[in-house]
Amino acid sequence: MSDDRLVIRLKGLEQQIRAFRELHTREIADFATKLDAIGKLHADELQLILDQLANIVADLTPSDAKPAATTSDPAAESPKRAKWLAEQERKSTPLSRRELLRGRGDDPRS
Repeated sequence: MSDDRLVIRLKGLEQQIRAFRELHTREIADFATKLDAIGKLHADELQLILDQLANIVADLTPSDAKPAATTSDPAAESPKRAKWLAEQERKSTPLSRRELLRGRGDDPRS
């Protein structure tokens, strides 16, 4: 085999090794980016679960009963007013991201 042909083959191998190195370096960087995104997604999902658990615990924990207010207003004890007050309280509670995107779950179709 001539020296010129050997030099050409060696340069071809060197070029192939450089291309291999660049390709795999890029693939590993892409994989690391995807893995980081997956990790963040899982952390967000776990936080949603923890938020839901906290909401369930809050619902199950007995709240301090407010003493019945004595008032001369007959509407103060009406079911409509109680419903309205419950709606106002529900609106004042913060929404999780899932509730914000999908709705609070009041609608039976959701």
